Amino acid sequence: MSTSTEEEVGGAVIIAEALVAQGVEYMFGIVGFPVIELGVCAQAVGIKYIGMRNEQAACYAASAVGYLTRRPAVCLVVSGPGMIHALGGMANANENCWPVIVIGGSTDRNQEGCGGFQEFPQVEAARLYSKYAARPDSLSRIPFFIEKAVRTSLYGRPGACYIDIPGDMITATLPRSAVQVYERCPPMPKTLADPSSVSQALALLRQSKCPLVIIGKGNIVAHV
Repeated sequence: MSTSTEEEVGGAVIIAEALVAQGVEYMFGIVGFPVIELGVCAQAVGIKYIGMRNEQAACYAASAVGYLTRRPAVCLVVSGPGMIHALGGMANANENCWPVIVIGGSTDRNQEGCGGFQEFPQVEAARLYSKYAARPDSLSRIPFFIEKAVRTSLYGRPGACYIDIPGDMITATLPRSAVQVYERCPPMPKTLADPSSVSQALALLRQSKCPLVIIGKGNIVAHV
């Protein structure tokens, strides 16, 4: 008589696979405790990882890739000071409307409030410089938070989103069947100008002899 055991997957694998499912191709950052496993798993599933020397530079690079590809890249940072260094890049991404996902490792859940290693109120700090900041409440719901972060970074005014991952959640495991699966979020809806305003602009152009047209970044965000 044979018994079969269901495959167990770790938090790092769940995060990496959820990123791939949402079309993430690039990750910039500095690996260290507690995100080492996540950096390894991201590369194992095909995400291109670029190691940097400073988290702020990593966040700038990731947000620039998001602007150029119209799909957010990830900035991976360690807890405490590492996450704080990324805040400048998040603020810049928000002001420039560049989509980026920052994933920060944090203190284990059972050490929260006990002065754990590099403990810092990371979600609260990130809310000031992002469109969305959250910590998954369970391993099984990680893909939900990843999908929401990617979608929020793209829809409306693009910008930065932050996902906080406790160290023990990265190394914990659960049966694969328990993991919630979310399809890739659809492309950002197109934004169209008021038809009457377009007609007025065309009328002015027809009457002009040497028109100068200045097209801003909104034209790219509108996907026209």
